[in-house]
Amino acid sequence: MAKKWRRRYAVAKLESAYGQGSADMTDATILEVVMLDGGNPYAGNTVERERMRDGLGAFEQVNVGPYVERQIRVPLAGQGTAGEAPAYGMLLRACGLSETIDTTTPGSETVTYQPVSDGYESCEIWWVEDGQTQHITGVRGTASITADSAGLPYIQFNLQGLYEKTAAGADASLATAAVQAKELPINKQNTVANIDSHQACMSSLSLELGNEVTYRNLINCESVQITNRAVTGSTNIEAPDIATKDYFTAVESHNGVTLVAVTITHGEEAGNIVEIKGNQVQLSSISPTDSDGIMHYDIGLRFLPDGSADDDFTLTFK
Repeated sequence: MAKKWRRRYAVAKLESAYGQGSADMTDATILEVVMLDGGNPYAGNTVERERMRDGLGAFEQVNVGPYVERQIRVPLAGQGTAGEAPAYGMLLRACGLSETIDTTTPGSETVTYQPVSDGYESCEIWWVEDGQTQHITGVRGTASITADSAGLPYIQFNLQGLYEKTAAGADASLATAAVQAKELPINKQNTVANIDSHQACMSSLSLELGNEVTYRNLINCESVQITNRAVTGSTNIEAPDIATKDYFTAVESHNGVTLVAVTITHGEEAGNIVEIKGNQVQLSSISPTDSDGIMHYDIGLRFLPDGSADDDFTLTFK
């Protein structure tokens, strides 16, 4: 029987010990997902098993370290209740972000994610495709955020995990469906953005977590490691008059670098307010573009930490 592409979903759970998968989906969450990329269920470096022989032709190819690559895209939205982590919070934590829940002040509850440089967590994922499942453990990765005007914002996770063969069966009866508010369109009604206190007419904002993710298969050791991070992004804004905001001076770095604050706040209802903030952002490039006959600037962003403070940026749900 043909397998249907649309009958696919992902179930996830934080791991208590790296790479040690659960026997079933108890306490796992069926994620609310915009897109599941086919990815690579059997990735890995290969070598040829060469032999000298009296003839030509190809040789066998051997996978010397199988692992899994998958992509998951989720809506950028809150859980629906302020102070409750979004259902996909476990994926953020598996991408090298800490989770801090603050419920001390009623009416001002927050869940904040920001980078860390050690103590990385991991998760396990059950990747279900129309009656068959690949159970992936030791999952870590990187993520990107996309917020385009007149569109719906999302987070895309690019993940790697330890290999296990896809098998028949897909029992998610012990898992719980995600509690998830609906994402809101990026527009004037829902979104406010500031670049160095300037409320730019913004067309788009993107952020790349920029983790370097490496699969390692050694004698006695197998893991997916996050080895570095460089948070970058870009924005497209309507070009202001230079007397209103001089972005050209802000971009200059030949005689000193200027760092500015960049904030975008999306949503107005408690439980579904999302804030992306960088306190030390370098505007690294500027390029004029045409948008509906109006001059715009494409501006490159580099989100920098304050020394070793791991405060490159924060992603806060309110």
